[in-house]
This record gives sequence, structure tokens and C-alpha cells, in this order.
Amino acid sequence: MPHIEKAFEKYVNDDKVAFVLVSIDDDPERLARYVAERKFKMTLARMTFEQAEALMGVKDVPTGFYVDRTGVVRYETRGGETHGDSADRVAWHIEELKGSK
Repeated sequence: MPHIEKAFEKYVNDDKVAFVLVSIDDDPERLARYVAERKFKMTLARMTFEQAEALMGVKDVPTGFYVDRTGVVRYETRGGETHGDSADRVAWHIEELKGSK
């Protein structure tokens, strides 16, 4: 999660970029404590794993979606990335989307 937070800080004032985190945590109180402790500034939605699977095809956690301005998923990451996630990798996806027409 730190790489997402770092990327969020880079784009927090960019009106062409939005971050939405979806939690499938089954304990809303634990999630609320975690968010409060981490002082999350990103938009957070919560759903069950079954809802995430039905709505977004989520099979692995974490799953990341990079959606263009028309609502089309252009990039997707599933599970742990073998070569490692980083803020630079997240930024690359974002910059590719921002550059597309």
C-alpha cells in the first residue's frame, strides 16, 4: 500500500487523476481503525469479496485497475507483482492514460 500512497501524493492536486481504494475487509470496525491510524486521504469504498468478484472480476488480492477518462479499464494488475510494485510503476500507468486521447 505504501506505493499507492506515494503515487497518490504525487497526483493529489491533478484534477485528471482520481484514486479509489476498494476494501474487501469483512470487519468494518477494523477497517475504520486502519484508515484512521494511517490517516488515509484517498476515497475508500467497501464491498464483500463476492461483490468485488461479481462486479469487477476480482480473483486475487490486491487487484489494481487503471481506468481511462471514458471508464474503460486499460491496465490491470492482479495479485502481488513478481517484479514489485512501486510508485514509479503506478505513475507510469497514470501517465500513459493521461497521454492517451
